[in-house]
Amino acid sequence: MHSRYWKLLVLVMVVAAFGILFAACGDEEEPATTTASTAGAGGETTTTAAGGTETTAAPTETTLGGKDTIVMGAARPLSGYNASFEEANFGPAYKVWVEDVNADGGIYVAEYGKKMPIELVVYDDQSDMDTSMRLVTKLIQEDKVDFLLPACSTSFNFAAAGVANANGYLYMSGESGATTLEPELQKGSLPLFFQILNYSNHYQMPVFAEIMAEQGAKTCAIIYLEDLHGIEYQAQAQIFFATAGLEIVQNTAIPMDIKDMSSIIQQIQQLNPDVLCSFAYPPQNILLVQTMMQLNYSPNALLLGPGGSCQWLYDMFGGALEGVMFEGAWSINSSPEAAAYDQRLKDFLDDDSNIDYWGALQYRGQLEFFQQAIEKAGTLDNEKVAEVMRTEHFQTVMGDTYFDAQQMLPQDAYPGQIGQWLNGIAEVIDPGDRRTAEPVYPKPPWPAQ
Repeated sequence: MHSRYWKLLVLVMVVAAFGILFAACGDEEEPATTTASTAGAGGETTTTAAGGTETTAAPTETTLGGKDTIVMGAARPLSGYNASFEEANFGPAYKVWVEDVNADGGIYVAEYGKKMPIELVVYDDQSDMDTSMRLVTKLIQEDKVDFLLPACSTSFNFAAAGVANANGYLYMSGESGATTLEPELQKGSLPLFFQILNYSNHYQMPVFAEIMAEQGAKTCAIIYLEDLHGIEYQAQAQIFFATAGLEIVQNTAIPMDIKDMSSIIQQIQQLNPDVLCSFAYPPQNILLVQTMMQLNYSPNALLLGPGGSCQWLYDMFGGALEGVMFEGAWSINSSPEAAAYDQRLKDFLDDDSNIDYWGALQYRGQLEFFQQAIEKAGTLDNEKVAEVMRTEHFQTVMGDTYFDAQQMLPQDAYPGQIGQWLNGIAEVIDPGDRRTAEPVYPKPPWPAQ
């Protein structure tokens, strides 16, 4: 079993006023254990103390201000309970992108009259909210990076979006939803924030409800984690399932440290719903599947939240997840570009299983879009780049990529919303032209124990 994935525990939402967050960011001391990773003009990588960076590439001649590189900074979970996100989600995406950009000489910036390689400054936030916000503030106010890359998780991105906007920095989301940010986006109070990843009401639960109605499902049980992710998903499920005629017969909250799901599964088994949804994180989803297999409980459809879209989780169960559905989604069959990027990730990663069929393609798309926006703006001015992002369409690995009036990717920009493991491949089963394979319903039973 991949023990490193048990590090991915529950995210606790800290919904504080932005003014309080800004004050907290300036008052705390820098943790001594924080590290920075930098990539120089030739793509070299070094690790330094938090107080400074080191670039190993030789300096190049500039035409404006003696500047050699575009410096991009991030506070990322290099350690702590969120570390597997850096290992298998947005982490590989930005590292591969920087490697590819620098191999091509960099991003062309007209005001400098040349291509400029990317220099990365990445600090370890240790999966701690206060540390993350202090480091985001450090990147802005002390390091004065040109651009920010996203922090990890819904709650961290919620906080970082406020910090970035208050300081005039463009900020794109990473591994996070934005239900709690939607009111701010609708009011226009976060003009420099851009939401990338799809989530509960954008548009996963509506599409899942449509799929279940198409398959004739009538009843559903829900297990959800007692954190922001689980609470939001079960709330949106109630709304959209009711519209689709899918009755929720049980809705059970679970704690992050749950060790035994036997009694919960036995209760659901007695109710015998057509569908079971698990709005939880990998540790709980692993325990859920193990318990279901031990009790030989196999509903017609099983939907897993985070982790369900990852190749490593499918591999962990030796193919027993055949027919299991997941939040996401994209597939190697979505397009030739998707298949090529899948292979690029496999070539880059030491472990082929570290591919995420929820967000990996979107992350690459957002970074390709970002690069083209910088080139179109011809400047490193965050406000001007953001204006391009608000108004332009660019071709990326996702196809036609653009943002709506609320600075979120519209539904037709995504390769899919719901996936299913079929013949060992992550397939998109959304109704319509995004579908890469017909849904299998009922799912196959668990293999004999």
